[in-house]
Amino acid sequence: MIDNLFVFDFDDTLAETTALIGIAREYQGKDDTSFRSWLIEHDLYPVNEQRANELTYFYLTSEDFANYQKAASDFISENIEDHFDFTDTAKVDIETAKQNSELIQILKRAENDPKTRVIVVTARSSESFESPSGTVTPTNREDIANFLNSAGSSIQASQVFPVGSSSPDAKVNVVKKYIDALGPKTVYFYDDNRLNVDAMHQLCDDYNGIPNIITYTVKNGVPAKNQEC
Repeated sequence: MIDNLFVFDFDDTLAETTALIGIAREYQGKDDTSFRSWLIEHDLYPVNEQRANELTYFYLTSEDFANYQKAASDFISENIEDHFDFTDTAKVDIETAKQNSELIQILKRAENDPKTRVIVVTARSSESFESPSGTVTPTNREDIANFLNSAGSSIQASQVFPVGSSSPDAKVNVVKKYIDALGPKTVYFYDDNRLNVDAMHQLCDDYNGIPNIITYTVKNGVPAKNQEC
């Protein structure tokens, strides 16, 4: 049993990265030519675009992708199917990734407590996947551990969980396994995506307030306390 479980997202939480995520929208079986306009209407500005498999993929930063998820959750239609290109998130470019020092200091302090467990749970993948450009084999688990080690953390690759999904439930499931196995008194959760933060807070109901789950929303590298049980 442990006293505390600290759970950190990676992109735009522990680090600022340059990875882009591509999105293409199919409407009634065809490339949606109005999708660029829809993105801009929701203050989402593609960095670049490319054609693949008869679809146009628009590439967003990870921050804008989180905002896209919020907008898309309110825009559901049986005539619409969105497609994604996560190729750029298959690895971490340590040369261009920047440390979010405040979050990394929190992680390092937590590591020094023998009654605390620290894990990183990221939407990035660890399994090979198909992309518009072909099969991609990720190296995220090792890359993230190496990046944090270079910042003075002792975290190991076994403490990094690339869930390979942008669904909040994927992160929640990892945390539930740790709660069930280790019985922490308090869970601290840090993430820049409000959908993930809200989903994690729902565990308060699942566990009747024990453990206490304290969530933080991270913006511009700064955590702001959100809720607790």
